[in-house]
This record gives sequence, C-alpha cells and structure tokens, in this order.
Amino acid sequence: MRSSGSSLAVVCLYWLSRLHLGAENHADYKFEVYAESKDRILVHTHSALFEQRLATDVSLKGALVYDAISGATPTGGPPVSLGSPVPTVEIDDFRRAGYIEPRIRFGQHTIAPQVAYSFEEDYESLGLSLNYVGDFNRRNTSLNLGVSHNFDQVSGFHLGNETENKNSTDFLVGITQVLTPTTLFNATLTIGTASGYLADPYKGFRFTGYPDPDALFPEKRPGHRTKQIISSTLTQFIEPLDGTAELTYRFYHDSQELNGHTVTLEWMQSIGKRVTVAPLFRYYQQSEAYYYRLSFDADPSDTENPPVIPVPQFYSADYRLSAFRSVTCGIGVSLRLGERCFADAAYKRYVMTGMDGMTPRSSYATANVYTVGLRLQF
Repeated sequence: MRSSGSSLAVVCLYWLSRLHLGAENHADYKFEVYAESKDRILVHTHSALFEQRLATDVSLKGALVYDAISGATPTGGPPVSLGSPVPTVEIDDFRRAGYIEPRIRFGQHTIAPQVAYSFEEDYESLGLSLNYVGDFNRRNTSLNLGVSHNFDQVSGFHLGNETENKNSTDFLVGITQVLTPTTLFNATLTIGTASGYLADPYKGFRFTGYPDPDALFPEKRPGHRTKQIISSTLTQFIEPLDGTAELTYRFYHDSQELNGHTVTLEWMQSIGKRVTVAPLFRYYQQSEAYYYRLSFDADPSDTENPPVIPVPQFYSADYRLSAFRSVTCGIGVSLRLGERCFADAAYKRYVMTGMDGMTPRSSYATANVYTVGLRLQF
C-alpha cells in the first residue's frame, strides 16, 4: 500500500523555541493505532526518536518508524445495490522508515541536512532535504528556508509486476516572529512539484460503455502536479489561566484544481506542575480534482478512430479527490513522571463527509486514533 505521508524528508518548519541546540537530549517512544470503522484501514505504528548534542554547536537527531497496515480500501467501483457499501480490496503491508538529521549552528545560523528512507512492499522512498534557520532581531525573529527532493518507486495491484517512478521537490520559506512576550506568530509558504506515476495502483475506474459495466480499469491521473501551501499559526499564552491557545489556518492549491482549507484550534492547559491537558479541534474542506468522476460512458476497448465516445485523458474515482469535509476532535494528556521522564496519551475522532451529492456515503472513512508515548531526558 502506498502510505500517505510516507516520506519523512518533507522540509519542516520548527518552532522558534525548538530550534536551538540548547534543547535537552532526549529519547522518545510512541505507539499509535489508527482504526477506521467497518473493518477499513487499520494501522499500528511504533516510532522511536532521539536527539543528542555532540558538541556545543552540533547535535544529531534521528527516528525509526514501523507501521503494520491492514484492512480494506475502496476500489473505486460502485455499490452492488442501492444502500450497500462500496466494494473494497484487502491490503496487508508493513512500512519501515527512518531519518537522520545533524544540526550545525554558526552563530545565529543553523543548517540541518536530512536523509530519509521509507520502504513498503509496494512503495520505496529516498528523501534528501536541507533546512536553514536564521535568528535575528535579538532572536525574536526566525527565518526558515528549506528544500527537499524525494525519489520514489511505486508498484501495486494495477501495475502487476511493473515498477513506476515518482519524483517530487518542495521549497519552503517561513518566518516566526515574537510579537509580545506571550505571543508568537508563524507564516509559511511551500511550493512543490511532482512528476511521474502519481496515481494509486489500488484504485480502479468504471466505464459504463464497456461490455462488462462492472469491470474496473486502472485510473489515470496527470503525470505532473504543482502545489502551493500557505499556512499561518498564532500562539498565545494566557497567563491568568496558565494555558496556551494555538490557532492555525492552512490553504492548499494544486494544478489539479484541488483547493483545501484547514483550520485547527488547540488549547494547552497546565494543571499544577505535572499535568498538561490539550483538547484539539480541526476542520478541513476541499474541492474536487478536475478529473474526478464516478464513471464514464465510454468503451476503452473501442478501436475506432475516433471512438464513438472518446475516453477522457485523465480520470479517477478515488473518493479522496472528491469534494468533502472532515472534522477531527481530540484530547491529549501529558504527565511529568519525574525530573526527566514524561508520559503522554491522546485520543482523536476523525469523520469524513462527502459534499458532491454523488459519491456514495460509504466511500468516506471515520476513524479512531489512539496514541501513547514516553520521553526520557538525559
């Protein structure tokens, strides 16, 4: 299965307070369960992360991730009958991933090259990235510049024994500004491009004009995509409540006419000196890709020139390309167990809802996400 977000080489903007090499050395472990309803996708994730200072101005950071992926995903075909669930295909895979990232500081400037690798039975990714952070204005302003490139290879159900290549490049510029002693603002622009095999080998498409109207053919997506992402975050500490509010807005646009809006609100509330509670609400809404459709009345085996009904150049019935909205609600708890030991746990509920009035309701996923973790500082 091709995992969303499988590349760990995407350039990240680190918050101002987390960039400096004076951070505590630590090792983290997290276990997460992502469970979709009705026996859909189930993912068990184990991840371990460490950060270690090697010298006054040099530190090393790295992570290992292991995913066990199983369950069913929609094929792209229609329900067998009105009201029945959409057909699905079973998947079973493992993902192993990791990255290594040294950080080197020169006065007010920090560079962080990264090498990342991710491997599944049907997806392999090698990522290289370089991140730069400059602190200015008495460290009240931080400028972040980044670039990353991924070299991916894709295989899977509709590709048979073939392997296809995919390449992607992202550029990032961001600024983090201390507005007041209790207020932090961040704005980030990401521009990216991807080329090669950009389809999903597990998604099929139905042509109602084919002799067998229930037959599924491999979907066809454009072989090139550009994207632009703008995000901004305002973080406000409220001293009388000893709590912090964080509001984020993110806008996504790409050359496939897909527009996405994300609004996230999180509150981090300290309870005494050992406990922090963090409720979260996230709303997402997107338009559909221009080539998204449930079916098409054409016969791909028609050899007439031109055919009676021409087959469109690009087509996909992947519900993730439709117009939909999703809501995520959750809460996390962090507990200080000792001077250098911390534990955390979180629960999130994720619900997708279609907006086009055509895509079957059963295509969309609902999921529960459970996370527990432990951090040791040394």
